[in-house]
Amino acid sequence: MVRVIIKGGVWRNTEDEILKAAIMKYGKNQWSRIASLLHRKSAKQCKARWFEWLDPGIKKTEWSREEDEKLLHLAKLMPTQWRTIAPIVGRTAAQCLERYEHLLDEAQKKAEGLDDEATEAKRLKPGEIDPTPETKPARPDPIDMDDDELEMLSEARARLANTQGKKAKRKARERQLSEARRLASLQKRREMREAGLLVRRFKRLKRNAVDYSAEIPFEKPVPAGFHDPSEDQVDNSDKHRRAIADHEKPKRMEIENELRKQDREKLKRKKPEDEPESVFKTKEKKRSKLILPAPQISDREMEQIIKIGHASDSVRHSLLTDYAASARANAVAARTARTPAARDNVQMEVQNILALQNVDTPLKGGLNTPLHETDFSGILPASRVQATPNTVLNAVAATPNSFGATPSSVGSFTPGPAGMTPLYRDQMGINEGTGPTDMEARAELRRALASLPEPRNDYEIVAPEGENDETEDQDDSEEKWVDDAADVKESRAKQRALKRQRELAARTQVIQRSLPKPSKVCDAADDLIKVEMARLVSWDVQDQVPNEVFDQSELKDASEMISKDCDAGPVLDSSMWAIIEQCSAELVQNRGKFTRIGVLNRGEQIEALHSQFQIYRDWMNARAKKTSKLEKKLKIKLGGYQAIHTNLASKLAEVKNELEMAIIEKETFRRLAEHETKSINKRVSRLQNEVRQQEMREKELQKVHGKLKGLCHLFIRFLCFSVAQTITMFCFRPTLETGAIRVEESSDGRS
Repeated sequence: MVRVIIKGGVWRNTEDEILKAAIMKYGKNQWSRIASLLHRKSAKQCKARWFEWLDPGIKKTEWSREEDEKLLHLAKLMPTQWRTIAPIVGRTAAQCLERYEHLLDEAQKKAEGLDDEATEAKRLKPGEIDPTPETKPARPDPIDMDDDELEMLSEARARLANTQGKKAKRKARERQLSEARRLASLQKRREMREAGLLVRRFKRLKRNAVDYSAEIPFEKPVPAGFHDPSEDQVDNSDKHRRAIADHEKPKRMEIENELRKQDREKLKRKKPEDEPESVFKTKEKKRSKLILPAPQISDREMEQIIKIGHASDSVRHSLLTDYAASARANAVAARTARTPAARDNVQMEVQNILALQNVDTPLKGGLNTPLHETDFSGILPASRVQATPNTVLNAVAATPNSFGATPSSVGSFTPGPAGMTPLYRDQMGINEGTGPTDMEARAELRRALASLPEPRNDYEIVAPEGENDETEDQDDSEEKWVDDAADVKESRAKQRALKRQRELAARTQVIQRSLPKPSKVCDAADDLIKVEMARLVSWDVQDQVPNEVFDQSELKDASEMISKDCDAGPVLDSSMWAIIEQCSAELVQNRGKFTRIGVLNRGEQIEALHSQFQIYRDWMNARAKKTSKLEKKLKIKLGGYQAIHTNLASKLAEVKNELEMAIIEKETFRRLAEHETKSINKRVSRLQNEVRQQEMREKELQKVHGKLKGLCHLFIRFLCFSVAQTITMFCFRPTLETGAIRVEESSDGRS
């Protein structure tokens, strides 16, 4: 079956790079030719990908409040006209639509009281296809790419690198010919002009015709004024010379070739100077300046604040408290003052749109849907300037002895605990009822902290793995090779696996073969082994012969006994094996030691059997994984042999069927030969009888034929006689009538 490829789907990094390189070569009009480089994308999808995501002019930063207000207002004026709204907002149509739906969803969640972390209903579910993949980031390329992707990449690289094809050569040749013709005609006109011959570059016009390139049609001359303008005329004597110089200016291709040549020379100069960083240094984009509104507090006012804070230290200061600290408190409050609260126009616009979408039919009657008032008087939102509160007036104009509130520059009260100037100077704490207590201050602080929004992003710092930070040679001008992150991760995994294998090889066979281990170490056996080992070491080092020395025959017998015990165990019959199985079935592992299952209670039995079942299941899973790996290896190794075996088996079956058919045919023909041998005599005798009967019949028929032949001759004679007689009668009828020769005729007739 032919493989069908549906064009579309998620864009990959390779396809994006091919698309950008193709646009650099073919431009932004030949989308069919660009799409021929991408096997899985159509021309329409390539165009949408460029104008919705890859175009460098697309703004991909976060949406500002002004842009949100502008978007909502334009959506209310021109609903669903996103192509018209997009250039006004400065975004693409897909971005405007996505932001508009996001604002509506956020307002709907806030109105219904849903959590911000709730799952979005419009998020794609597993198995669904993204309807707009052109507006999403590209998927990174995998380490192992498919064959069709590699083929597409190599084909695109070859086609985009082909700048010396037939068309390119033809275009270059045409440019050279046109340039040669232009220079030749220019040189010819110049030589003829120097010789005193004027050459007309244009064709001679007809009589009473107007040369629109040299004359002005229907021109009305300007009437002469009171002053002579001859002195204001500009000397244009070198006009023609400047025009020739303009024609002889180098073309764009010549300028680009010259710039490329200069770049190559710069690289050649920088490389011997041991400056590899400067060769490959990318041009960093300068950050734009931070533009802030003009400050509302001047330098002079700031000096006044400082003077107020540093009050004079006089005798009053040693005896009484500093009552000028109230001004300092006001100054502190001035530093933490906030701008006046304003309305959230974005939220109000979203609520208006939701209210208009959910409105009932006008046939029901009643009042119109209540909407929020906004300050949009035109197509764009009105710009608002947030003024910084001028707290200098608050600090200086706060009169301690006055009753009431001192107005500030922004229309609010003087900063203070209750928003008013304190009635008394109570720095010594005499009037305790006028200020808030510590408990109230703590409660106010808790309320302020509780009103803070919850964090939306969780950050986790992961320390990088230890790597050998090798210092690179700064004098080396060659470019260093940087491995891929996936390859580095794979190599590290292989190194860790090899390290685990080496560590496992250094352990005992019990650990390597995953054999059961004892629950505790037997100290008595360990002591015996140590005593025997100490005797052997003292014998080797100090030549102290132990009390008991075994000869070679005893050592040989002991090794043979050990080998016999290891090689072959006792011969057990079926009853003995049944007893061993019964005893082993009664033993279970509980709390790190083997115990008979009969001495445990119900819960411990269930736990022990469950742990035994888990051990068996883990062992079975491990064996299954190992078996599957071996099966895959054998399938890879024996796949060719199995295919050959299958082919040979099919051929053998065909030959076997043919042999069976040949045997059946041979037996059939043998039996036919036997039947033919038996029936041939009968057929021969029957045929002989038939031949005799045929001969006898032929003889009889010959006799009948002879008789009939004689009768036929007689009949013919009779007919001939009768015919002759009739003819004679008709021929001699006149003589008979006269009777002159009747006698002669009669005699002739008798004769």
